[in-house]
Amino acid sequence: MKSPFDPSLNVAILHIAARQLPNGFDVSDDAPDTYEKLKAHLCAGKRMIVWSGGSDATVYGHRSVNFAFRAWHDFCHWDGGHDFTLEGEIAACEMQCQHLFEFYGDSERIQVWCSLLRAEIVGQALFFLTDTSAFLMISAALSPPILLILT
Repeated sequence: MKSPFDPSLNVAILHIAARQLPNGFDVSDDAPDTYEKLKAHLCAGKRMIVWSGGSDATVYGHRSVNFAFRAWHDFCHWDGGHDFTLEGEIAACEMQCQHLFEFYGDSERIQVWCSLLRAEIVGQALFFLTDTSAFLMISAALSPPILLILT
């Protein structure tokens, strides 16, 4: 197990995931992989399912925290009506930041946590894009804006 970036962030992730998904969530190799599938699954009253893969080496240091993070993030997609586009990822991320501010207040620590979430979520979304125009879009869409260096 890798050391987490911030153990207090891990506690916050577990807290918010439990609060937003009081019936919990499941972890599976077969989880909704599109917004349409996620929406249909949850609107049918089924329990949240998150993908079980890719959780061995994350900033959270433990698979269970990464799964809770995914459940919370996917809840934000569904609850906010944010699809899996770059814009939808940014909106879901900002919703997560709003949850952090709501539950823990606006402090330097929470702002650092939001910066980490933005790097994690938006960084992954950009990684999977091949169009470099996305790099320019993201810098204007983030709050606060970030400087992206194109190489």
